[in-house]
Amino acid sequence: MTFQEPCIGCGGLFPVLEGGATHRYMDSSAACWAAFNALPDVLEPTAFSAVLVDIFAIQHPGVLSNQAINSVAIHLMVLYGIFEANFKPEQAMWLRIRPGRFDSTKKHSRFHWLTPPSFANCLTVADVVAGKTSLERSSLVERWAREVWAVWKAAHGSQVAAWFEKFVVSEG
Repeated sequence: MTFQEPCIGCGGLFPVLEGGATHRYMDSSAACWAAFNALPDVLEPTAFSAVLVDIFAIQHPGVLSNQAINSVAIHLMVLYGIFEANFKPEQAMWLRIRPGRFDSTKKHSRFHWLTPPSFANCLTVADVVAGKTSLERSSLVERWAREVWAVWKAAHGSQVAAWFEKFVVSEG
């Protein structure tokens, strides 16, 4: 019998992986982090492959720190851009870079901590890797992105929209 433990970030169930690596500021179990890092090898490439890091990051927001605050804000703006502002998933890198361009606002004072929502009813990396075929797993990625964005949108959508307007769309 394989023992399973929930990931501290997303709640997905994974086999216990003693001593495995984790991300330095995103909170996840070692098995969840390992499964995430293996995703490109088990998926058919799709447009949503470009947002894997965004989905994972906002479902594993970490704890209050400047780096976690900036990471969550930027990754949320990427999914906002795709699901609310009609950008294409292939534009994810451009969306990630825009908030970091130079302006008069200091890097660590642009965003503030958003209390993470519950991911209890969302797909997780565990659900994606459980897909029976690479095509099925790939189709689950878009659903995973939509579900995780939906819970963040319900909790903080207006704040993310304001950041998107100021740091992505605005030229000033």
